[in-house]
Amino acid sequence: MTHFTPILLKRPRLTLTAAFILIVSASAARAAPDSQLLEKATREQPALVDTVKSMVSIESGSGDVAGLSRMATLVEDRLKELGFRPERRKATPGVGADIVVGTLTGTGTRKIMLQAHMDTVYREGVLKEQPIRQEGNKLFGPGIADDKGGLAVILHSLRILKTAGWTDFAKLTVVANPDEEVGSPGSGELIAELASDQDYVLSCEPTAAKAVAKTEALLLGAAGTATVTMEVKGRASHAGAAPELGRNAILELAHQMLATRDIAKEAPGSQLNWTNVTRPEVGSISWYR
Repeated sequence: MTHFTPILLKRPRLTLTAAFILIVSASAARAAPDSQLLEKATREQPALVDTVKSMVSIESGSGDVAGLSRMATLVEDRLKELGFRPERRKATPGVGADIVVGTLTGTGTRKIMLQAHMDTVYREGVLKEQPIRQEGNKLFGPGIADDKGGLAVILHSLRILKTAGWTDFAKLTVVANPDEEVGSPGSGELIAELASDQDYVLSCEPTAAKAVAKTEALLLGAAGTATVTMEVKGRASHAGAAPELGRNAILELAHQMLATRDIAKEAPGSQLNWTNVTRPEVGSISWYR
């Protein structure tokens, strides 16, 4: 079953914009709530919602190079409007789509990087079945919170700060990658390289559901990932003539998956999820390798 995560269209709280100011501010006074920025954010909300709708209207699953190219063009054009110098780099190895990297020079001393991803987990054609819809102060759509809402927040926070004349940074770097949902195989090294040169990096993924995160805040750490492969080999034998000579790989695999499903509990805070099963060889007999 496919579930949508809604984005709430409520009074802007300037979470990302405030984060910029807190990062580069040297005094508590400048980090205090700014009524003028709040007013600008309130006025910006309808435009942000339109941007989210535009992005969600582009189907861009991790393997959809055409859709991801359209997303990259949208992000690239918006960054140009904001005065950034954008460039596109191929995410290889991997899906082969473009990474968008935009940079803007300021008058301050801190280097800040903002990142989000353009790909979603949804298959091609999902919008025909589950179109964008708005119900009260909630907007629903495939990929809206993971992570097209994050991209929109980056672009409109930057626009708010531009209209406010904010240049208190040495360099702003914006990165939009096309393969996060499949582990960033073609963009991970570039992201790490760019991030290593920054004073601060903000990854603009959605916050957790209210059932998990009771308040909106900046998350200061997140889990990493690793891949584990289990290989099980059976012994082929004729199912009718000599089944006792065979060893069923399917049964053994099922046993091993059950035996290891809780092994990650030995490392607090980690978890193990078996996700894919493949059969490298299938013959005409019931036992296979």
